[in-house]
Amino acid sequence: MKKTALALATVASLAACSAHDHDHGSPNLTVTISGEGAALTGFAFPSASSNDLAFVDGWDVKFERILVTVDDIRLSDNPDTNPTDQAQTGAVVATAKGPWAVDMSKPGAVTDIKPRAQLVPLADDHDHDHDGHSHGATGKDPLAQPLARFDALDGNKSFDPALRYAFGFDVVVASPAAELTNLDEAARADYADMVSKGISVLYVGTATFKGVDCASSDPSYDFSKLPTTVKFRFGFKSPTTYKNCQNSDLRGKAFDGEEAQRGVQVSEQGGTVAQITLHVDHPFWSTVDHDAAELFFDQMAAVASPDGTLVTEDLEKLDFTSFKDAEGAPLPWRSCIAAKPVKTGVRRFDAGSVAVHPSASPESALRHYADYVTYQQSTQGHLNAAGLCAVERNFAAPR
Repeated sequence: MKKTALALATVASLAACSAHDHDHGSPNLTVTISGEGAALTGFAFPSASSNDLAFVDGWDVKFERILVTVDDIRLSDNPDTNPTDQAQTGAVVATAKGPWAVDMSKPGAVTDIKPRAQLVPLADDHDHDHDGHSHGATGKDPLAQPLARFDALDGNKSFDPALRYAFGFDVVVASPAAELTNLDEAARADYADMVSKGISVLYVGTATFKGVDCASSDPSYDFSKLPTTVKFRFGFKSPTTYKNCQNSDLRGKAFDGEEAQRGVQVSEQGGTVAQITLHVDHPFWSTVDHDAAELFFDQMAAVASPDGTLVTEDLEKLDFTSFKDAEGAPLPWRSCIAAKPVKTGVRRFDAGSVAVHPSASPESALRHYADYVTYQQSTQGHLNAAGLCAVERNFAAPR
């Protein structure tokens, strides 16, 4: 792995001291990555708690692999450069170079740093952010994958604990040069396929319909013609830069229209952890409004192959502004959660202010459901569970 001027520890070096044990010594910053509990256990239906995310239309979704490549973790001066443009910062003051390939569906190598018995279980003392994502009481996943540690800024300059530093990172196309952090044999084979096809994020999993007593916006529609088990494989060619992330760990006053202060601030007593968090539910969202988004899978099952398999290209057949099934019949809404009244009319998803046109270039508008899903997936990068980042898409997509 390429070293930069800063003191950067690899995962192997991190084994000597846990991200949870950096309580003494000079200020430093350890960067980890997590898909939170949903990446590890999927989305159960019915959910264990009303606070947990679940697919409204009754699908239980489990992941075999969620592979991603991260690179260029950056710290910059002055995250508050422009109150109305989060993407703007001061100069870059430190960079950690990867790339690192991670399987978000597996516990990270942090289990080699500190015995699992000493970690806080994901199911205990958890909290939920505005999207219903569960995380530890500190906002961090104790099973996250360590990526890098900053012991100093570029030029061996010390951190200033009085300052906040803008935090950013890239999700990049899979690379043969990537460090394969926690990938098992099956994941390594899939990662090689990602490299050959130019994929940056890969979801492999199974959706199983488990809804009962469901309500529909069209009681005459025969949902039994949809498969009840779908094996999906979604390869997203969506390299994305996440800039100047907000930090849900900070308690200072945020700018108007933002949910938390920007940046990271290291402790003068020792180590601080910055967790890159990928919300794995985003590709299944019903709207670009993250405060109103709900999860649905019927529209995906409707275009699965007869053997119940589904790939990203199958989603190109669908008009997300008015979904139809494989036979061309309008697809109604369905709710299998009593607390969520069924919506009216034909199922349609909301792109907000993002342009939509089936004949446009991919740079100017969303053309079909595959574009919509990829656009949503590219918003999944966060800091410390819920901190929103400025998003720069490095692929053909409307801005």
